[in-house]
Parts: sequence; structure tokens; C-alpha cells
Amino acid sequence: MVLSTPLKFKAGKVDYNEETKVYTPNPTKGEIVISQSDEGDEFYLFVWKPRETTVGGVESEELLVIAGDVTWKKVNSCKTGRVYMLTFLSSGARNLFWMQDINDDENDPSKETEKDKEIFRKINDLFKESE
Repeated sequence: MVLSTPLKFKAGKVDYNEETKVYTPNPTKGEIVISQSDEGDEFYLFVWKPRETTVGGVESEELLVIAGDVTWKKVNSCKTGRVYMLTFLSSGARNLFWMQDINDDENDPSKETEKDKEIFRKINDLFKESE
């Protein structure tokens, strides 16, 4: 699937401690931008970057994604926010992100918003292997 315009949304990075099983969101305000790569139709650039240029010591992260080699899933075990995991099937590498748009449900901070669901659908449609 060819992506004609970049997909952008607010998201921060998350650290996960394997021993304590605790997710810790990085406080940096960030943005994910997914765009078509020059490598070909099934290749995408997945870029996380800080939204503010004055953040010291925080660098952008750019990942080359090949359709069919990644999954984008909600981490249901995190109950304090809306965390998603980008997993590379070929290497097992995992990247965690927390959605930074406001969740109106004060009783359940981990509940997906309609915007989260739309982003989830778009990413999964984009990254599925073409037939």
C-alpha cells in the first residue's frame, strides 16, 4: 500500500522494566510520523521525534519498516495509560509508545479513544503484507 500523505500523531516513548513489569512513560512530548520510504512501495519510515526543539539530549529515532514484518498492538497490561508496541517480527525488537492526546475517560486512563482506534486501524492496514 502506497502512503500518499504522512500519518502523524502525538506519542511519547515508554520504558519497560522486565523485572518489575512496570511501564514508565518518558515525559518528553513527542510525535510519530509514518511516511513512504524511497526504498519501495512496501517500505515505510517510522519516525519518533520530540515536538519541542528545546528538549536537550533527546534525539529523534528513525526506523525502516517493511510491510508484513511489524505488528502494532495495544499493551493491555498497562492500566495507567494507552501504550502501544511496535514489534519487528524478523528481529523481535520492540518499541513502546504512549498516546499523548487527552483521554476523556477519567475512570479508565488505559481506555482507547476513537482517535486511537483510527490510528490503530490505519497503521495495521498500512503495515500488513500485500497479497
